[in-house]
Amino acid sequence: MSERVKILFAVPRMSVGGAEKLLVQQMRTLNRERFVPTLVTLFTEQEDSLAASVEIDRCFGFRSTLDIIRLPTLVAYLKRERFDVVVTHLFSANLLVRIAAILARVPVIVSYEHNIYPEKRRWQIFMDRFLARWTQVIITDSKAASRFTASQERIPLEKFRTMYIPPLLEGKPRDIRTVRSELGIPEKARVVLTVSRLVSDKGHTCLIEAAKSVLTKYPDAVFLLVGWGPLKDPLLSQARELGIARSIFLPGRLDIQDVLPLADVYVDPSVSTDLPIAIMEAMGEGKAIVATAVGDVPVFIENGKTGLCVPPRDPHKLAGAIDKLLSDRALAVRFGEAAKNRVEKYSLSEYMRVFEKLLLELYANRTKN
Repeated sequence: MSERVKILFAVPRMSVGGAEKLLVQQMRTLNRERFVPTLVTLFTEQEDSLAASVEIDRCFGFRSTLDIIRLPTLVAYLKRERFDVVVTHLFSANLLVRIAAILARVPVIVSYEHNIYPEKRRWQIFMDRFLARWTQVIITDSKAASRFTASQERIPLEKFRTMYIPPLLEGKPRDIRTVRSELGIPEKARVVLTVSRLVSDKGHTCLIEAAKSVLTKYPDAVFLLVGWGPLKDPLLSQARELGIARSIFLPGRLDIQDVLPLADVYVDPSVSTDLPIAIMEAMGEGKAIVATAVGDVPVFIENGKTGLCVPPRDPHKLAGAIDKLLSDRALAVRFGEAAKNRVEKYSLSEYMRVFEKLLLELYANRTKN
């Protein structure tokens, strides 16, 4: 293949999230000898986005996912630029940009399904199933997501390709004492950390309930819940009702690489998930981890080997696992080292090698037919 392949990446907006972090790395590291990458967004950026981290060719200014009056402009753009491959991330881009790519007759369409979504609406499921007919591959972050989505949307499992996202930390973290001071965390306080959006499926309410038990034994511990979302005020109210508000910190959005060094224990209490990037990043930093046995989490957090896995929605067992790691430093270190070894082979360079090979094979097959 002599000519470079023109590839369009599309995402709703460059919010701070796992999908967007991956997209930044895809744009930065894609082989420029084989590909010409372009990035577009649909919605106006919000504060604290990753937009400054990457070059965006165009924002189409959609006001919502159903703002189809702007779709012809998107179709015209794809026709004019004559892209060989379109890769979409997250539902709004999966919907609108795939429709535009079909109408513009783009040879290869690839979409990402970045999580397990049990609450998808019927019309969303219908559209995903309909658009899958023209989508060559749907990439997922876990085998659990592949199986769930294939069943939910009645799409053949063969259409899916699982690619585990590696740790995406880059650069040096800020000074740990400075971060502690800014957050108001006492120097000697042990820190139980979780990093995710503050939404119901992430299990924060269960974690705060577990915190009540843990703090009875370790009153100097703090629970640091980093992230943003609609549950911030309800979580603060829950902590006040349990009488532990002074030990629960919800600072909003922070860079995970700056707060991971604080963690004595990293916790993911999710009720429903596939495989959070934050778990991979905590493993890569050698943190002792407690996580719920959902999605593909047990593939990486093997109970009693690389961390501790507990059932979802069980604050008693969650508290017990956190207690176990806080009380046994040697065990926490051993789990952390085993976790780090477990994810060593999952590198960004290997991810991109597999990703690029997939796109080239898909394009070669389409142009051959």
